[in-house]
Amino acid sequence: MSYDIAIIGAGVSGALIARQLSKYDLKIALIEKENDVAMGSTKANTAIVHAGYDARIGTLKAKLNVKGSKMMSQVCEELNVPYNNLGSLVIAFNEEEDKKIEELYQRGITNGVEGLKIVGKNVLKEMEPCITDEATTALWAPTAAIVCPYELTIAATETAVTNGVEFFRNAKVNSIHKSDDKFTLRTRIGDIDTK
Repeated sequence: MSYDIAIIGAGVSGALIARQLSKYDLKIALIEKENDVAMGSTKANTAIVHAGYDARIGTLKAKLNVKGSKMMSQVCEELNVPYNNLGSLVIAFNEEEDKKIEELYQRGITNGVEGLKIVGKNVLKEMEPCITDEATTALWAPTAAIVCPYELTIAATETAVTNGVEFFRNAKVNSIHKSDDKFTLRTRIGDIDTK
């Protein structure tokens, strides 16, 4: 079995990579060690689409949080997966935590997060009437959202397979060997060669 590209892991990242690459005229293998998609880290995913205010400034994570947050609603629409753009609040309960909220705000602004605001006690109470009276301030990030990681992974994998990606289950990669023009992935189901 020989492929242009082999993607190891059919979690949310591997599935979305397979979906994107399936738009091109390539022979692609999606290889999963478990019996189905979303059986590893994805099954423990929090479902949060992070706004990007907590990632360290200048990191790839900061860049991708912000970019991914902007892209996710369109991806979900294309895949017919519910996208709940409910925003997020980071709550402070004292002066020390108020300073942390200010730090997160500044970091988020530097990272390019749109719509961030620090809200005081009164506005916070309007937004969340059941919040404790001990809350002092909060960071409001309107671009934060949630998406079911299972639905997203299943839909991305189905799209990739429909577009010609070959999906191998129960195919744990035991080793990878590089030669001049290819990589050979030794799996439970046999060798898979890829460029």
